[in-house]
Amino acid sequence: MKTKLFFLVSAVLSGLASLQANVITVSNNAIAAGMYSTIQLGCDNANIGDTVYVMGSPTSYGDVTIKKQITLIGAGFNVYQTQNNWNTTIGTAYLDTIPFGAKISGTVIMGFMINSAITQTGAAGAINWIDVERNYVGNYVNIVGSNWTVRNNIINYININNTSNTFIQNNFINYNINTSNQTSVVISNNEFCTTTSATFNGVSNALIANNVFYYAGPTTGTTSCTFSNNITTAGSAQVLPPAGNSGLNNLNNVSPQFVDATIPNGTVNMNQIWNYDWFLKVTSPAHNAGTDGKDLGVYGGTYPWPNMSGATRIPQMQFMNVGAIVPQGGNLNVNFKARKTN
Repeated sequence: MKTKLFFLVSAVLSGLASLQANVITVSNNAIAAGMYSTIQLGCDNANIGDTVYVMGSPTSYGDVTIKKQITLIGAGFNVYQTQNNWNTTIGTAYLDTIPFGAKISGTVIMGFMINSAITQTGAAGAINWIDVERNYVGNYVNIVGSNWTVRNNIINYININNTSNTFIQNNFINYNINTSNQTSVVISNNEFCTTTSATFNGVSNALIANNVFYYAGPTTGTTSCTFSNNITTAGSAQVLPPAGNSGLNNLNNVSPQFVDATIPNGTVNMNQIWNYDWFLKVTSPAHNAGTDGKDLGVYGGTYPWPNMSGATRIPQMQFMNVGAIVPQGGNLNVNFKARKTN
């Protein structure tokens, strides 16, 4: 019965996916079966354009190699207010450049606790139009093509690899951003909770705007970048723009006045970020101080921080209770509750 109910839920969710694509469900959880028990089988059996839903589980799904253009959706990385609060955890998400002639550009990865990285495998080659959204990435994101969007994630560090049309927006970044020389790179509305004085390494020509450098050192590692409407705070005296760069309207070494007074006056570990409220007070100098008239940091800009769970926009089950004993011909009572997140 539980298996049938899981398929019922999957069928409801499938209506939210593209009408031109199929929906595949994956679960390694014994209490609720999916179409496949491993994430690799689910991805391998998907067609280009399909959506693969991966259920939250107390057990990691391990590494996955993505060999074609799909949308891969998990339950989140800090799941709460559900019956079991299970994250969808994987090790490394590999993008395979040349798998059997199939195209991988256009892939979406969202809603995962990724313990290691999102990176490339196989022969070198550009993988374009990748969307990395609402994930926790414990190590790094390795960008290997143009038109990548990295938004609403908690990430240790990002390698841009001199790619073009790269958008890094509304993320919590623990360490730094590396290796970028294109004028089409935008780094905006991020919260840099770094553990090092080198927020940037080898970054040139980028637009760096509306960020909060919280206990961070953005004054080295950049050349010919435009620093606009950023704020530095909590570390040693930091003045933007750094030498060799340009920009206006930066707030240097002042308090952002977060709503949450418990945020420590120092570095914040990646796995503690969701314990705090990073909204700004209306009295904050960073409130409505962005280039777009919105707040600096993750709650401003085009993609305001949606939630601290990593849950995606699709409805998710919070609770389900099924009657244990049903006589033949009787009614099965099911108590079911779901919600949709921002």
